[in-house]
Amino acid sequence: MTLENLEAEVLALPQDSQVILLSRLLKHLGQSRENDAEVELSWGEEAERRDREMDIGEVTGIPAEQVFHKIRGLLQ
Repeated sequence: MTLENLEAEVLALPQDSQVILLSRLLKHLGQSRENDAEVELSWGEEAERRDREMDIGEVTGIPAEQVFHKIRGLLQ
């Protein structure tokens, strides 16, 4: 099977199945390599900063349903 054949099969799947597959692939890729300690620290700091901003009302979160709806629209 070629990469092009695999791509065609994946694109023929229903969108929900494509999203699940993408999630699984990203999870697998994240496990297949060691995380750089500096990158992990930076992401941790970023997450804490964003959490503080939401706590003090500086930014407003977007419901996951809206985010996924927008992503699905971009995939079409």
